[in-house]
Amino acid sequence: MSKEVVSKSPIDRLNYTGDLTPVISRAAQAYRLGEARSFSVIPVGYEDCNVVINTPTGEYVAKIFTKDRHPEELVRYCTIMEQVIAGGVNHPPLLHTQDNQIVYSDAETLPMVVMPFIRGNNFLELDHAPTSTERRAILEQAAMINTIPYHPTFLHDSWAIPNIYQIYAKVSPFVPTEELELIQKAIIQYQTIPVSSLPHALVHGDFTKANVLKGDVGKIYVLDFSVANWYPRIQELAVIAANLLYDRENPQPLKQTCELVAEEYSQFNPLTDTERQYLYAYALTGVAMTLMGAHQEKYIKGNDSKETDYWLDLGRNGLRRELHYKL
Repeated sequence: MSKEVVSKSPIDRLNYTGDLTPVISRAAQAYRLGEARSFSVIPVGYEDCNVVINTPTGEYVAKIFTKDRHPEELVRYCTIMEQVIAGGVNHPPLLHTQDNQIVYSDAETLPMVVMPFIRGNNFLELDHAPTSTERRAILEQAAMINTIPYHPTFLHDSWAIPNIYQIYAKVSPFVPTEELELIQKAIIQYQTIPVSSLPHALVHGDFTKANVLKGDVGKIYVLDFSVANWYPRIQELAVIAANLLYDRENPQPLKQTCELVAEEYSQFNPLTDTERQYLYAYALTGVAMTLMGAHQEKYIKGNDSKETDYWLDLGRNGLRRELHYKL
């Protein structure tokens, strides 16, 4: 089976070759940021190209959209960001150009949005699980997102839990037998969930360690709504429990984490009994999706990065921990 052609670095994902310096300079001028003194590309993530720009007026992030994004997808993404910001979610505000536009396109090939740069680290960089105080703040942000009355048009996300059958068929030839058996056990759990009858809501869809930032002053920010969709509400909590709250230094049973998450989240946005009943099965499937998504990146797309290896280890060890003692 052949590999897909993949953009291995953030700049490779763009419809552009050459020096980014003039592009960044023009963007700084368009958004009235002042002269771009320097810039750096953020190396993590699998979509878009995020560039930190230093100017006399401060630091900013230009999210330059990948060449694979269609214009309607950009409108969708920007609308979602506007909705969550208006809903009180901690997300950097979107800046406007001199022409009062949110999206700026450089030479009609590099569409981007710009926002203030928030100093801090995401939890992938911090390499530790959120504290109890941080966890409560994160769940409050999730509850805010899930109560925003906005139903975006559907966008396919191969890492999303409901796509478990499709990604399984795609990656199974590359997955070792032991891991494949664990994934199959998670799929059996998923098959018990009445997905279509669960309460649905606007869901961030990728509430992972990489997309939650702890600012230098301790404030929690939620970033990257590119795969937000209208999903079962507990899908948000499943990803939080399976990924964001995982502590490899002091791992606790996923079921225990799910019970804690359900209890604390319900203080902001009460869950139904049915949601509580199936949250663990949904989260276990989320662990399996992390493993399969990372296999897709590494063995099909050829993205052999440290980030990919991190997700591989998280998914593999998570399934082993949850399922081996039950064999």
